[in-house]
Amino acid sequence: MSKELKKLIYVPILHAREDSGQKASILSGNEKSDILAAKTDNKLSAVDEMWEGISAKIQGLNLPWNKIRIYQDGLPVCGNELELVTRHAEGGSPNYLAILDLVQKKAKLEGTENLDYLIREYDLLNKLLIKNSDRDRKETIAEYQSKSRELLLLRDEYILNRIKNTLQNGELPIVFMGVMHRLDKMLEKEFLVSYIIYRLPFRSVGAIYNA
Repeated sequence: MSKELKKLIYVPILHAREDSGQKASILSGNEKSDILAAKTDNKLSAVDEMWEGISAKIQGLNLPWNKIRIYQDGLPVCGNELELVTRHAEGGSPNYLAILDLVQKKAKLEGTENLDYLIREYDLLNKLLIKNSDRDRKETIAEYQSKSRELLLLRDEYILNRIKNTLQNGELPIVFMGVMHRLDKMLEKEFLVSYIIYRLPFRSVGAIYNA
């Protein structure tokens, strides 16, 4: 007889530009980051609408919030997870605002990622950003893509084990995860995965950043 799979809610997300900058600030220790880029009003509107939809769908589930455990892409296991979420929510991040709202409803917040992997990812990105010549930039982009894929796999494996090792009996996990991750495919072997939204409302991942 096969074992019954535990339920899990998966929230595929597209990071707003401010979230990318805030992730960098977590790793660098600075509250503001040069990685932040200006957004057009249309891009901001699209991201805000996405998060309004995600939040409305989560609230509509009417879950027992004290039985919810939250896992967030980019949030390291560090001992001050709530402080980080609060700081970035106060900075206007729609992602962290949604999470803080759930925490205030008594959901439990869990550190999710290996800090060393996040620092390595940040270092790769920073190396890419400081390259000046086209030739150097092309070589660095190729290096970044290769190493980033390897790191993403390591990150996903760590997150999978983090969820399995921290989830308590009777709890329902909600996992907020960027669209580049393939964590959901790993989770499907261990959990019955339900998607808040299966596809994001954009033609492509690049549409929100490059349109």
